[in-house]
Amino acid sequence: MNKNRYYSLNAFFRNTFGNKVYKVSIAGGFTCPTRDGSLGTEGCVFCNPIGSEPKHYKPEMTVTEQLELATEYVRERHETDHFLAYFQDYTTTYKDVGSLEKMYREALDFPGIRGLSLCTRPDSISEDVMDLLKDLSRETFVWVELGIQSGCDVTLLRMNRGHTVYDSEKAFEKLHSRGIRTAAHVILGFPGESRKEAMTTVELVNKSGTAGVKLQNLHIIKDTRLAELYNKGKVNLMRRSEYAELATDFIERTKPDIVIQRVTGEAPPRMLVAPEWAINKLAVMNRVKRELMYRDTWQGKHLGYAMEDIPSIQ
Repeated sequence: MNKNRYYSLNAFFRNTFGNKVYKVSIAGGFTCPTRDGSLGTEGCVFCNPIGSEPKHYKPEMTVTEQLELATEYVRERHETDHFLAYFQDYTTTYKDVGSLEKMYREALDFPGIRGLSLCTRPDSISEDVMDLLKDLSRETFVWVELGIQSGCDVTLLRMNRGHTVYDSEKAFEKLHSRGIRTAAHVILGFPGESRKEAMTTVELVNKSGTAGVKLQNLHIIKDTRLAELYNKGKVNLMRRSEYAELATDFIERTKPDIVIQRVTGEAPPRMLVAPEWAINKLAVMNRVKRELMYRDTWQGKHLGYAMEDIPSIQ
């Protein structure tokens, strides 16, 4: 019997590559349409761009220099030589196609890199960049992570995301039509978003055809509009137990062939305003796992799937 209650990233990587693979973060000096003036200058209300920069990053560093530091750290800690180059800062498809190709290929040429993972927005991948990703995905492993964040347009507007649910649907459609693997980045616990509204996000994920989903509890980061509202007492946050319950609701409604890349996120402790419990990522993960066991539920159960339908390590 399959004892895995959700399809983990570790299981996916082992089945895909035959061994563990670790993401190593790279910053490329990207920006975002909600900050460069295309859609605005203030950014999303929860975003501080410094929060997504790797610890080792300095603006003058090349991709190769970053990978040298990042892979050395992971290699010593995990005894592995298998990595994904994870372009993480801001919107990592939001440059001209020539600059992106040069950057991506520099990463792929680095020893031990097995492919690319690209963090971006649904409205920030041009047609020529999609064609580049199509070509790259024929040569190597490519995973595009779309920050859809919510399946509720009211929430997206409230958070100043600058895109709609329709934009997310079209981005998935265009990428999949080119054979490009995607994942959805989702935040749970938005202010004013009800449980019913949060469940519209899992419906969007299921119908999108995406290969993965990343769950994250809402963090309040220093020097953001959300931090200002929180400090004025205008934002209520979930307790850890409430987040675990909502994440479990999401997981049991997710198709079992969709990789649960993570069940919680983390922010640099020096930048975190709240919730305090988010600092201990392992404790949050364990709380979600306990909730799954307590309910005797698993990924896809609410949709009628058996636990055996969840892929396990082959």
